[in-house]
Amino acid sequence: MLNNLTDTEEGDGGAQSQGDSNPKESSPFINSSDAAAEKSQQYDGKNMALFEEEMDTSPMVSSLLSSLANYSNLPQGSKEHEEAENNEAESSRKKPVKAPQLGTLMGVYLPCIQNIFGVILFLRMTWLVGIGGVIGTFIIVFMCCATTMLTAISMSAIATNGVVPAGGSYYMISRSLGPEFGGAVGICFYLGTTFAGAMYILGAIELLLIYIVPKAAIFPLEGLEGAEAEAALLNNMRVYGTILLTSMATVVFVGVKYVNKLALVFLACVILSILAVYAGVIKTAVEPPVFP
Repeated sequence: MLNNLTDTEEGDGGAQSQGDSNPKESSPFINSSDAAAEKSQQYDGKNMALFEEEMDTSPMVSSLLSSLANYSNLPQGSKEHEEAENNEAESSRKKPVKAPQLGTLMGVYLPCIQNIFGVILFLRMTWLVGIGGVIGTFIIVFMCCATTMLTAISMSAIATNGVVPAGGSYYMISRSLGPEFGGAVGICFYLGTTFAGAMYILGAIELLLIYIVPKAAIFPLEGLEGAEAEAALLNNMRVYGTILLTSMATVVFVGVKYVNKLALVFLACVILSILAVYAGVIKTAVEPPVFP
């Protein structure tokens, strides 16, 4: 019996010292076989996506220029849908070339900035200060920012566990909390996007007819006050809103990829608007306005 135990220990020791040719399942990065290499690529491509370096193959300036050239403000689901259509159309002619991935700045930060800087910030922030006062406005903005920050932190904790496929927030919520919560949040997200689209249309018309081109109003606003002016503005919003909504529906049915070609123009408008805010602050500090 002692001899058997000794032989067993020697056999184990030999196996430990020399090692076998089969890698363990808990070692995904051993490149001793094709299966292990394939498993390593799987770990690198999905599970370890959080630890990938964005600029490890090219200098920072060239990476930034490449990201700027391939900038897109479309969500991931829309981009994958457009790429799938392009791949199906061009599969018979040539092999599709995979577009370079965008980094944190061009792929996340700037598209979010484009969505944040909208009607509420440019048209209603000053109105909010006039109605609620400075302290009340700070309280409202702080509550909104706290809600957004908590939501962003929670979504980041889920998104950084791996690569998020098409579906966006619905995919993450349904996989984390279940399809019931995902469906409920999806309905709320749909309703929120619908009302936001209507709000942006009305804001664009108000900005156009009051501040940019007042003469473009179908129902003139000059000389009207009170309820008559509000009724005329409402009728203008109905007409121009129908035109804008029809145009956007046509763009959606034709394809978002054509609008995506103007993503850099939209990005430049957002950046110029931000710079204009700081320029106005500096000009006001240097030359204070004189109010009557």
